[in-house]
Amino acid sequence: MPAIIAHRGYSAAYRENSPTAWQGATEADADVIEIDVRRSADGIFVCCHDADLKIAGHSGLIKHMTVAEISAFSAGGHPAAPRLEEAFCVISPATAILFDVKDESHIALLELHKYRHLFPEHRLVFGLHSLEAVRTLRSLGDAEILGLLNGDEAEDEVFFEVGGNILRLWESMITDKRTSILLDRGYELWMTSGGWGTGREVGEFDAGNIRSHLDAGISGFLVNDPKVARVALGSCGSGSTK
Repeated sequence: MPAIIAHRGYSAAYRENSPTAWQGATEADADVIEIDVRRSADGIFVCCHDADLKIAGHSGLIKHMTVAEISAFSAGGHPAAPRLEEAFCVISPATAILFDVKDESHIALLELHKYRHLFPEHRLVFGLHSLEAVRTLRSLGDAEILGLLNGDEAEDEVFFEVGGNILRLWESMITDKRTSILLDRGYELWMTSGGWGTGREVGEFDAGNIRSHLDAGISGFLVNDPKVARVALGSCGSGSTK
Protein backbone atom coordinates (compact mmCIF):
# COMPACT_ATOMS: atom_id res chain seq x y z
CA MET A 1 0.00 0.00 0.00
CA PRO A 2 1.44 3.40 -0.94
CA ALA A 3 2.33 6.06 1.60
CA ILE A 4 0.74 9.44 0.98
CA ILE A 5 3.10 12.17 2.16
CA ALA A 6 1.46 15.59 2.57
CA HIS A 7 3.96 18.07 1.11
CA ARG A 8 4.28 20.92 3.65
CA GLY A 9 1.02 19.67 5.11
CA TYR A 10 -2.22 19.88 3.14
CA SER A 11 -0.72 22.73 1.16
CA ALA A 12 -3.26 22.55 -1.66
CA ALA A 13 -5.95 23.80 0.70
CA TYR A 14 -4.14 25.56 3.57
CA ARG A 15 -1.10 27.74 4.10
CA GLU A 16 1.97 25.52 3.95
CA ASN A 17 3.79 24.57 7.15
CA SER A 18 0.94 25.85 9.31
CA PRO A 19 -1.07 24.12 12.05
CA THR A 20 -4.17 24.14 9.84
CA ALA A 21 -2.21 22.46 7.03
CA TRP A 22 -1.05 19.77 9.47
CA GLN A 23 -4.54 19.28 10.85
CA GLY A 24 -6.00 19.20 7.35
CA ALA A 25 -3.48 16.57 6.28
CA THR A 26 -4.38 14.44 9.28
CA GLU A 27 -8.08 14.70 8.48
CA ALA A 28 -7.32 13.86 4.82
CA ASP A 29 -5.76 10.60 6.05
CA ALA A 30 -2.19 11.34 5.00
CA ASP A 31 0.26 8.71 6.18
CA VAL A 32 3.13 11.17 6.59
CA ILE A 33 3.22 14.94 6.98
CA GLU A 34 6.28 16.72 5.62
CA ILE A 35 7.53 19.76 7.52
CA ASP A 36 10.36 22.11 6.51
CA VAL A 37 12.61 22.62 9.52
CA ARG A 38 15.06 25.46 10.18
CA ARG A 39 16.97 26.64 13.24
CA SER A 40 16.78 30.17 14.63
CA ALA A 41 19.75 32.22 15.82
CA ASP A 42 19.05 31.11 19.39
CA GLY A 43 18.81 27.42 18.49
CA ILE A 44 15.03 26.92 18.26
CA PHE A 45 13.56 24.86 15.43
CA VAL A 46 10.84 26.54 13.39
CA CYS A 47 8.86 25.44 10.35
CA CYS A 48 9.37 27.35 7.12
CA HIS A 49 10.42 26.35 3.62
CA ASP A 50 12.31 29.49 2.67
CA ALA A 51 15.49 30.72 4.31
CA ASP A 52 13.86 34.10 4.92
CA LEU A 53 10.39 35.21 5.96
CA LYS A 54 9.25 36.44 2.56
CA ILE A 55 6.01 34.55 3.18
CA ALA A 56 5.34 37.38 5.65
CA GLY A 57 6.93 40.11 3.51
CA HIS A 58 10.19 40.18 5.45
CA SER A 59 13.62 39.57 3.93
CA GLY A 60 15.44 38.74 7.17
CA LEU A 61 17.06 35.31 7.31
CA ILE A 62 15.64 32.93 9.90
CA LYS A 63 19.09 31.78 10.97
CA HIS A 64 19.94 35.38 11.93
CA MET A 65 16.74 35.97 13.94
CA THR A 66 15.79 34.87 17.43
CA VAL A 67 12.62 32.87 17.87
CA ALA A 68 11.05 35.89 19.59
CA GLU A 69 11.76 38.02 16.52
CA ILE A 70 10.44 35.30 14.21
CA SER A 71 7.26 34.97 16.27
CA ALA A 72 6.37 38.60 15.56
CA PHE A 73 5.61 37.75 11.92
CA SER A 74 2.45 36.12 10.63
CA ALA A 75 1.10 35.04 7.27
CA GLY A 76 -2.38 33.91 6.38
CA GLY A 77 -3.53 34.30 9.96
CA HIS A 78 -0.85 31.99 11.35
CA PRO A 79 2.72 32.41 12.61
CA ALA A 80 4.97 32.73 9.57
CA ALA A 81 7.32 30.10 11.00
CA PRO A 82 5.69 28.22 13.89
CA ARG A 83 7.88 26.42 16.39
CA LEU A 84 8.39 22.75 15.62
CA GLU A 85 6.89 21.70 18.95
CA GLU A 86 3.52 22.98 17.73
CA ALA A 87 3.45 20.20 15.14
CA PHE A 88 3.48 17.59 17.89
CA CYS A 89 0.47 19.27 19.49
CA VAL A 90 -1.51 18.93 16.25
CA ILE A 91 -0.24 15.71 14.65
CA SER A 92 -1.14 12.49 16.47
CA PRO A 93 1.31 9.58 16.74
CA ALA A 94 -0.84 7.72 14.20
CA THR A 95 0.61 9.97 11.48
CA ALA A 96 4.34 9.97 10.78
CA ILE A 97 6.30 13.22 10.47
CA LEU A 98 8.94 13.85 7.82
CA PHE A 99 11.44 16.58 8.63
CA ASP A 100 12.79 18.28 5.51
CA VAL A 101 15.97 19.40 7.25
CA LYS A 102 17.12 22.73 5.87
CA ASP A 103 19.98 23.23 8.34
CA GLU A 104 22.33 20.26 8.10
CA SER A 105 25.06 21.58 10.35
CA HIS A 106 26.38 19.10 12.91
CA ILE A 107 24.83 20.95 15.84
CA ALA A 108 21.44 21.17 14.10
CA LEU A 109 21.43 17.45 13.32
CA LEU A 110 22.50 16.64 16.86
CA GLU A 111 19.70 18.73 18.36
CA LEU A 112 17.07 17.54 15.88
CA HIS A 113 17.99 13.90 16.53
CA LYS A 114 16.96 14.44 20.16
CA TYR A 115 13.35 14.74 19.03
CA ARG A 116 13.32 10.95 18.63
CA HIS A 117 13.65 10.76 22.39
CA LEU A 118 11.48 13.77 23.21
CA PHE A 119 8.58 12.31 21.20
CA PRO A 120 9.22 8.54 21.14
CA GLU A 121 5.60 7.74 20.30
CA HIS A 122 5.95 9.38 16.88
CA ARG A 123 7.52 7.89 13.79
CA LEU A 124 10.01 10.53 12.65
CA VAL A 125 11.70 10.46 9.26
CA PHE A 126 14.68 12.73 8.64
CA GLY A 127 14.88 14.10 5.11
CA LEU A 128 18.50 14.97 4.29
CA HIS A 129 19.99 16.63 1.21
CA SER A 130 23.63 15.52 1.32
CA LEU A 131 25.56 12.31 1.86
CA GLU A 132 27.63 14.08 4.49
CA ALA A 133 24.49 14.80 6.50
CA VAL A 134 23.39 11.16 6.13
CA ARG A 135 26.72 9.98 7.53
CA THR A 136 26.49 12.46 10.42
CA LEU A 137 22.96 11.54 11.43
CA ARG A 138 23.60 7.83 11.08
CA SER A 139 26.55 8.16 13.47
CA LEU A 140 24.12 9.45 16.11
CA GLY A 141 21.86 6.40 16.10
CA ASP A 142 19.20 4.49 14.23
CA ALA A 143 17.09 7.37 12.91
CA GLU A 144 15.03 6.71 9.78
CA ILE A 145 16.60 8.68 6.91
CA LEU A 146 15.02 9.74 3.63
CA GLY A 147 17.43 10.89 0.94
CA LEU A 148 16.37 14.22 -0.59
CA LEU A 149 19.38 14.22 -2.89
CA ASN A 150 19.79 16.29 -6.05
CA GLY A 151 18.98 13.46 -8.42
CA ASP A 152 22.48 12.28 -9.34
CA GLU A 153 22.22 8.56 -10.07
CA ALA A 154 25.84 8.09 -8.99
CA GLU A 155 24.72 8.82 -5.41
CA ASP A 156 21.90 6.25 -5.32
CA GLU A 157 23.89 3.28 -4.10
CA VAL A 158 26.15 5.39 -1.89
CA PHE A 159 23.14 6.77 -0.05
CA PHE A 160 22.10 3.30 1.08
CA GLU A 161 25.67 2.21 1.75
CA VAL A 162 26.24 5.06 4.23
CA GLY A 163 23.03 4.35 6.12
CA GLY A 164 20.05 5.78 4.25
CA ASN A 165 16.69 4.00 4.44
CA ILE A 166 14.46 5.47 1.72
CA LEU A 167 15.46 7.35 -1.41
CA ARG A 168 13.27 10.13 -2.78
CA LEU A 169 13.32 10.57 -6.57
CA TRP A 170 12.02 13.55 -8.51
CA GLU A 171 9.21 12.51 -10.83
CA SER A 172 10.99 13.71 -13.99
CA MET A 173 14.18 11.82 -13.05
CA ILE A 174 12.57 8.43 -12.72
CA THR A 175 13.42 5.91 -15.41
CA ASP A 176 12.49 2.25 -15.72
CA LYS A 177 16.16 1.26 -15.61
CA ARG A 178 16.92 3.33 -12.52
CA THR A 179 13.98 2.13 -10.49
CA SER A 180 14.35 -1.51 -11.53
CA ILE A 181 17.99 -1.58 -10.43
CA LEU A 182 17.19 -0.06 -7.03
CA LEU A 183 14.04 -2.08 -6.43
CA ASP A 184 15.77 -5.33 -7.42
CA ARG A 185 18.27 -4.63 -4.64
CA GLY A 186 15.47 -4.26 -2.12
CA TYR A 187 15.59 -0.48 -1.70
CA GLU A 188 12.52 1.60 -0.87
CA LEU A 189 11.73 4.53 -3.18
CA TRP A 190 9.47 7.56 -2.74
CA MET A 191 8.64 10.18 -5.34
CA THR A 192 8.11 13.94 -5.22
CA SER A 193 5.32 14.66 -7.67
CA GLY A 194 5.68 17.58 -10.07
CA GLY A 195 8.63 19.93 -10.08
CA TRP A 196 11.57 19.90 -12.46
CA GLY A 197 10.70 19.00 -16.03
CA THR A 198 7.05 18.08 -15.44
CA GLY A 199 5.33 21.39 -16.18
CA ARG A 200 3.66 21.20 -12.76
CA GLU A 201 4.46 22.82 -9.43
CA VAL A 202 6.22 20.70 -6.84
CA GLY A 203 3.61 18.51 -5.18
CA GLU A 204 1.10 18.71 -8.03
CA PHE A 205 0.39 15.39 -9.70
CA ASP A 206 -1.28 13.67 -12.59
CA ALA A 207 -3.42 10.78 -11.39
CA GLY A 208 -2.41 8.49 -14.22
CA ASN A 209 1.28 9.20 -13.70
CA ILE A 210 1.36 8.43 -10.01
CA ARG A 211 -0.69 5.29 -10.55
CA SER A 212 1.83 4.07 -13.14
CA HIS A 213 4.71 4.82 -10.77
CA LEU A 214 2.92 2.89 -8.03
CA ASP A 215 2.59 -0.06 -10.38
CA ALA A 216 6.34 0.24 -11.12
CA GLY A 217 7.19 -0.10 -7.43
CA ILE A 218 7.35 3.44 -6.01
CA SER A 219 5.90 3.15 -2.49
CA GLY A 220 5.48 6.76 -1.35
CA PHE A 221 4.28 9.98 -2.98
CA LEU A 222 4.85 13.56 -1.85
CA VAL A 223 1.79 15.53 -2.92
CA ASN A 224 0.05 18.81 -2.10
CA ASP A 225 -3.44 17.27 -1.99
CA PRO A 226 -3.43 14.03 0.03
CA LYS A 227 -7.19 13.60 -0.23
CA VAL A 228 -7.26 13.55 -4.02
CA ALA A 229 -4.08 11.46 -4.13
CA ARG A 230 -5.71 8.86 -1.91
CA VAL A 231 -8.56 8.51 -4.39
CA ALA A 232 -6.17 8.46 -7.36
CA LEU A 233 -4.08 5.68 -5.88
CA GLY A 234 -7.13 3.68 -4.90
CA SER A 235 -5.76 2.57 -1.51
CA CYS A 236 -6.71 2.91 2.11
CA GLY A 237 -3.07 3.78 2.86
CA SER A 238 -0.31 2.21 4.87
CA GLY A 239 -1.00 4.23 7.99
CA SER A 240 -4.73 4.74 7.68
CA THR A 241 -7.10 3.91 10.50
CA LYS A 242 -10.18 4.30 8.29
